[in-house]
Amino acid sequence: MAVAVQHPHARPFRLSRPLLYLAAALMAVLAVFPFYWLAMTSIKPGNQVATNPPILIPTQLSLQNYHDVFAVEDLPHFLANSLIISLASTALTVFLGSLAAYALAKRYLPYRLRHSILLWVLITRIYPPITTAIPYFVLLRRIGMSDTHQALIVTYVAYGLPFVIWLMLGFFQDMPTEIEEAAVMDGCSLWQRFSLVVIPLALPGLAVTAIFAFVYSWNEFLYASMLTSFNAKTLPVVISGYMSDKFLRWGEMSALGTLMVLPVIVFAAGAQRYLVRGLTFGAVKE
Repeated sequence: MAVAVQHPHARPFRLSRPLLYLAAALMAVLAVFPFYWLAMTSIKPGNQVATNPPILIPTQLSLQNYHDVFAVEDLPHFLANSLIISLASTALTVFLGSLAAYALAKRYLPYRLRHSILLWVLITRIYPPITTAIPYFVLLRRIGMSDTHQALIVTYVAYGLPFVIWLMLGFFQDMPTEIEEAAVMDGCSLWQRFSLVVIPLALPGLAVTAIFAFVYSWNEFLYASMLTSFNAKTLPVVISGYMSDKFLRWGEMSALGTLMVLPVIVFAAGAQRYLVRGLTFGAVKE
């Protein structure tokens, strides 16, 4: 059988710069278009929202949809609920998940125990939340936690921990052991090593993890609709109120959806500066 041998001086195939720019522009358009369509639908008048063919660029602009959204009497209350629940659950999930991931990434526990725990964490991440929805609702109702911030915070932390643990596990495993050994030589305790040495170096990973955890808590609908009625009602549940078996109020849904995207963008922009930092840049002293 003949074997093809590559010429030693053959140059690898590379796309030209204009093709790379074209591919990047196409990907950018595909990524931005859903948000563009959402924002444009929110400022279209009612007669241009559900046309066939759809109108990509509206000929008339209207802020009536935003006016109708802000006319909802308790909208600031629902917005505050979403912010409180999302920020609290994100902080707790990242904190507890980073502690667990650090303990499982290092050799503080026996090998078999660590792998058994990781397998159990992975299994809890795999099964769909709907499988435990009814017994979870009954349990929280019996202990008097239904329609409270605490109920949703505990729920989001419980369902977000497996993802955070597995995501942060790779960052802690790739961290050079020489850094912690130097901290031990300097007399740092375990907590001091974790809080003063490991966490600052893991900020890029923490930023990525916090963004995913915040987006999950901010957009979650299943448990928010099941566990709340008014006091802890969040924005995704409010959006669902614009849908019924007889109508879909696309304009109001798009307006509130556009407003919901803004805090996520602000949160991601605030964590962006940590994403480009080297994980161990300048950490090892000569």
